Order: sequence, then structure tokens, then C-alpha cells
Amino acid sequence: MGRAIAVLGTGSGVGKSLLVTALARYFSRKGLAVAPFKGQNMSNHARVAAGGEIGAAQYYQALAAGVTPDVRMNPVLLKPEAETRSQVVVLGRARPALGRVPWKVRHVYLWPAVRDSLKSLLAAFDLVLIEGAGSPTEPNLMASDVTNLRVLRAADAAAILVADIDKGGAFAALLGTHAYLPEADRDRFVAFVLNRFRGDLGLLEPAPTDLWRRTGMAPLGVLPLLRHRLPDEDAPFLGTRPPGSGMRVGVVHYPFASNLDEFWPLYELARFRWVRAPGDLEALDFLVLPGAKNVRAALDYLAGSGLSDAIRGFAESGRPVLGVCGGLELLGERISDPEGVEFAGELSGLGLLPLWTRFEGAKAVREREVRFTELAFPFSALSGLVVRGYEIHHGRTEPTGKVRRVLPDGLGFQKGNVLGVFLHGLFENAAVQKALFGRRAEGLEATFDALAEAVATHLDEGFLMEMVEKGQRARRVPPGAVYLLLGGARSGKSRAALRLARRLGGDRVAFVATARATDAEMKARIDRHRAERPAVWTTIEAPRGLARAVEGAPAPVVLLDCVAVGLANALVEEGEAAAEAELAALLRVLKRREKTVILVSNEVGMGVVPVAPLGRAYRDLLGSANQRLAGAADAAFLLVAGQAIRLKGGFVL
Repeated sequence: MGRAIAVLGTGSGVGKSLLVTALARYFSRKGLAVAPFKGQNMSNHARVAAGGEIGAAQYYQALAAGVTPDVRMNPVLLKPEAETRSQVVVLGRARPALGRVPWKVRHVYLWPAVRDSLKSLLAAFDLVLIEGAGSPTEPNLMASDVTNLRVLRAADAAAILVADIDKGGAFAALLGTHAYLPEADRDRFVAFVLNRFRGDLGLLEPAPTDLWRRTGMAPLGVLPLLRHRLPDEDAPFLGTRPPGSGMRVGVVHYPFASNLDEFWPLYELARFRWVRAPGDLEALDFLVLPGAKNVRAALDYLAGSGLSDAIRGFAESGRPVLGVCGGLELLGERISDPEGVEFAGELSGLGLLPLWTRFEGAKAVREREVRFTELAFPFSALSGLVVRGYEIHHGRTEPTGKVRRVLPDGLGFQKGNVLGVFLHGLFENAAVQKALFGRRAEGLEATFDALAEAVATHLDEGFLMEMVEKGQRARRVPPGAVYLLLGGARSGKSRAALRLARRLGGDRVAFVATARATDAEMKARIDRHRAERPAVWTTIEAPRGLARAVEGAPAPVVLLDCVAVGLANALVEEGEAAAEAELAALLRVLKRREKTVILVSNEVGMGVVPVAPLGRAYRDLLGSANQRLAGAADAAFLLVAGQAIRLKGGFVL
């Protein structure tokens, strides 16, 4: 079985998709067979893959990895059709009935497809790169989760948490997300990435190290604001490089516009702009109406904004107008939906093409290679070109009047300067680029390579390869920090310390045990505690000499359990002076901060005054010792009934 690395974020839009794309090309260049995976995606930007349609982000990630896009890479795709309604696509095919199942119940039907797809990819590839959705810590969504923590558990994946530092509040978002994670999942999050950084790296410290100490997530690196032309997953945004020069091209951005990612070449080949109001049309040479997942909402928007009349006026001026898929339907005269696929009834289009579209339940999802027939000006340069693209649409469109059929099977129609095609991806054809703009776009391969170079330059390559090899056991230990966990008997302090040691040190932990097996019951207790610890940890038996044991421990993380017993041993055997010397030596070692040390001690300040003099001496000694240890610690907690009360520091236990 292959390994998995998950990229999750502190929220939507922090750069998860871009980082997965970059890692896909980076690891594929290392010789690994890589597959992207997003259990459930919500986007109207879809592509045709082997088996049906998937989110555009996973399509591009597969291209970056050099593998064939496959429906297993995005087994569930939600395509918003209205504010409270989405088309549900499972394993590439629309499932209308699932769209009517309540959200909090739907996961029961979706999870098997997600789980089985993930399992299949893990069996077929060396590495699966899992992309999360939104934030993994939304409490209202955790029970129905099929794309974040549930996938992490199923893949036994190591997780990277990403924050957008350009927006501000990145460290608080990282800490808050980690704190909100279920305790059982925190150990999976081994690293964090600060994305879209602009400025002086030297200004970041001590924040990354502080976060590392508080959470156990090591800084994997800081990515700058990367300049690229890769389409964004959700927003109408085509990369971060400045737009090109030459022809002035606009794409109308109405509600529920779809497949906007296909226009990435325009951002390079033309002076590109989004059209949202009539004034945006004034300086344009070429207008595009893109796909529409909700034609009623698109028509309402065009009418309400004044764009309907403005688009008609643009067409009357003789300038070229292109409608793609839903854009073709909007340019027609009538749109009927007798089966209620999107709406019930009939709508009037813009009337720029004599066409009637009739929606049907069957959905065309396929790749096509077709040849243009003879086209009239201003699209005559496309005549005879063989183009590749894809169809994703319901129903069929027929002429209602005189119109030129320019593609076979009802895929394209022209009337004068208005052209409508059902074929998505037209501008991605090099021949079309050359015909319309006189040159070809650079293409996405250069972007994929540049993203991989950014990973190699700005992220810790050794740490990345450790994650591939060791999964969540690939841990970097924070620079020497001291944590103190206090509590009474059976308070949960030792168990909390074990969890913390695993989070900070993974396999590289030394356990300093201070108890002696003085009788059969004590031996059984010690054996039980030993069984709770990972077998790969080093155990150091040190009833005395706590400082020497910590100093000589062969691991970067040391768990000392417990200080109270060690000091009691010294007190009973040699008296108060020996116990004080034991404590002083331990404090000197802690001050040097050469290792990360987790101290466990008994809290004695809330009990009754002991009757025996030795008991009172022990209480006074340990009470003073706990105060001094807390003073030396970076974080201190009191455990009561298994719950941690923070006494000092901002660390989240």
C-alpha cells in the first residue's frame, strides 16, 4: 500500500489546492507514482476524467503528477445550482436523488465511494496527496465529514496544516485549528506551512518556534506569494501573474458560472477582465459568456444588472461574442426544462442565436475531438481546425431559424459575429490560440515545474521525504522546551504526558522512570504503565539521579515520570539535603534547554496536613519543588479528572 500525506487548511482559500499541485509535481519528479485525492469537492469548475467528471483542481493536480485524471481522485463533487442546492456527482456521474437527501444524512451514502476510492488509489500509487476542504475543525460538520479527518484516519496519513499569512492572523488560525482538533487526531498533524508570504522572513521569529512548542507541528517552510497562471479552484481568478497584452477580452461573471478555469490561456494571451456590469464592456474587443450551472439565475442577473441589453448592444456593434455551453444556451431564444433538471418551465434567452435548448435528465460527460466547418468573419480563422475539448451538459439544442452549423452533433452554431459552442476547453487548443491571438500560450507545464521548484526552494525537502517514509512518525522536535504536568493520584496526568510526548517526539522519546518495584502490587503497576508506552521508546530506570538521567537520555524528547517519586526516594534514603540537591541539579539541566523535557509531578497543596513529620517534610519539599519547576517551565498544567487546566503559557495540551 502507498503512503498518504494530507494538506489541510485553517480555512477555505488558504492555498491547499496550489500546494497539493506543487507537491504532486515535486514528488513525481522524485520518481514516485503520485495521485491527488479530495474526497468531496464543491465547485462548478469540472473536467472530464476517466469515468466521468471531477473537480478541476484534482484534474490539474493529476496533470502535475503526470497521471491520467480519474474519478477516484474526486469521488464526490458538489456543483452548486442555488444558494441551498447542489447537484451531487458520485464517481463521475450525477446522482439527482442524493441532492434531495438532507446534508447531515447524506454522508452515509457518500462515504463508501470516498473510502473505496481512497483505498484503491493507495493500492495503485506510491503516494496519495489528500486535499482537505475548508477547515477540518468545524464542529457542525464533523459528524458528516467525508473529506477531512475521516479521510486522514482511513489513510493513516501525516497532515500538513496551511495558513494564508497574507491575510493576517495566520499563527492564531494555526493554533486555534490545532486546539479544536479532537485529541485523537492531533498527533497526525506534524507540520505547518505559511503561504503567500511577502516581506522579511527575519520578522517571523519567534512565532514559528513558539507555535512549534505549543502544538508539536514543526515549521515545514514559508512559501512566498507564487506567480503563476494556474486557475483558482473556487474564485473567478486565473493565477497571479499580470495579464497579457493585445486583444481586450472579457468573460461575463454571473452567479453559478461554471468551468471558468478553461479560460486560463486568455489571461496570458490577452488583456483579460471579468465582466460584471455594462460599463465593463465598453473597452472590450471580444466577449465570452461562460458555462452556467443555473441559467435562470444567470438570466436574472443579466437582466437586473443591465447586462442583457449591453450584451445585445455589444453584438450589434459587430464585435465577436462567444457563448460556451451554458453561455450558448443563454445566447439562444428559448430554454425549456420540462423535467425540472434545473428549473421548471421555459425561459427566454438573449435572442442572439436562433436556438432552442431543451434540458433532459441524461447528462453528456465526454471528451471530444472535432473539426470546425467553414466559419464566417470574425471567426473565419477557426475554419477547418481540429480541436479537442469536453462536454458537460444536459439535454440538446436545435435551431429555430437560419444559423450556420459549425461543429458536428449540434456542438456549435454561428450567426454573424455570434458563435456558440458546447465544447469546453476551446482556448486550450494551441491552434485556436494561434488563430485568434497570433501566438500560443506558455502552457501549464511550465507552471507545474515552477511550483515544484518553489517546494524545493522554500520547504524542508528532508522533512517531506520523511513524511513519505514514516507518515505521522516523521516528527521534528521543537527546540528545548519544558512542560510541567501536575495532578493528584489518578488525575490523568501521566496519560496526558504520554500523549504530549508522542506529539512532540514521535518515536524519539526517552522515558525516565523513577518508581521502584518494592512489592508485587507495585511491580504490576509498573508493568502496566510500561505496556502503555510505545515499545520503540527508550526507558531509563532512575529512582535517583534525575538530572543525570535527563541529561544523558539518548532522545531529543524526555518524559520524566515522576519528579515527586524521585524526590521522595532521595528524602527517604538520605534526607532533605539530598532531595534539595537532586532538585537543584535537575533545574540546572532544564535551564540549559538542550532537550524538550516533560515533567510529571504530584500536586500536594490541597490535601490535609500530614500527621507524621516525614510526611510534612515531603509535602513542604514537593510543594516548593513544584513552584520552582513551574517557574522554569514554558507551560504548566493541573490535571483534574482527566481535564487539563492551564496554569502557565499558551500551550494547548
